[in-house]
Amino acid sequence: MAERKAVLIYNPNAGRGGDPARPVETFRARARAGGVEVEVTPTKGPDDAARLAREATDAGATDVVVRGGDGTVHEAIQGLVGTTARVLVWPAGTANVLARQLGLPREASEAAEVFARCRTRRITLGAATSGRTGARRYFFMLAGVGLDASVVGSVRPRLKRRVGEAAYWYAGLAHLAHWVPREFTVEVGGERLRATYAAVGKAPWYGGGLAITPRARLDSGEFEVCVIDTRSRLRYLRLLAHAMRGGAPEEGAHGLVFRRAARLRCEGDGVQVQADGELIGELPMTFEVVPEGLEVIVP
Repeated sequence: MAERKAVLIYNPNAGRGGDPARPVETFRARARAGGVEVEVTPTKGPDDAARLAREATDAGATDVVVRGGDGTVHEAIQGLVGTTARVLVWPAGTANVLARQLGLPREASEAAEVFARCRTRRITLGAATSGRTGARRYFFMLAGVGLDASVVGSVRPRLKRRVGEAAYWYAGLAHLAHWVPREFTVEVGGERLRATYAAVGKAPWYGGGLAITPRARLDSGEFEVCVIDTRSRLRYLRLLAHAMRGGAPEEGAHGLVFRRAARLRCEGDGVQVQADGELIGELPMTFEVVPEGLEVIVP
């Protein structure tokens, strides 16, 4: 293997307590013992991970380690798409959905072992492009249009740090009690579907173990798209219960359809969109699979 040049980007505020410098130094020492020097740099604010990742690859980094939660990973990939760098996701956040699906460890010594072996797989990504501004945002997990985007916007950061994933459940249930769904349309595969919620999935699991798009795959060239058309809060709770048990209802359930597509468009007024748990704007938006994706380091 050619000489490796590695940069470790970490979010010092990820997780719920503990000194982040200690595991980072353990990782760095283990990597050095294996013959790889790792430059360490912390994030200092929103979207800093994207800037740091871009600067690292521009300076010739062959490997970028991202330590933090899904939000930090989401930011970092904005600066990594289109590069040849290998990426190691080192989980230290609340849900760590991507790390869970790739089977990546939290402990510094175990993460360093995975890094040293440098086994990789390529995953595809999704891209959401705003119809208003043309801004593009990449995502690895899921883009949600409607309800969950509203929930993401209502989660209090202090509560999230204190109780972790439960903060989303508190916010979701409270939000659902007074939520007024906005209708929009989903154009996919030549169809035009009415909707009050849509999930554009690149991965089978989402958030706290919810299977909204259970047949989506990280390495697929298509999304699994879940479209819901109902104004009933009870109906949403029933669908959520199915998702908590590991799978959404089968095709044909009232007000619910699934589609597979590499590209789709959603149109509507005042409907929020989230990607990987981060608010990214409002409709209209176009979603498409980015086939080149990323090369990720796996166990």
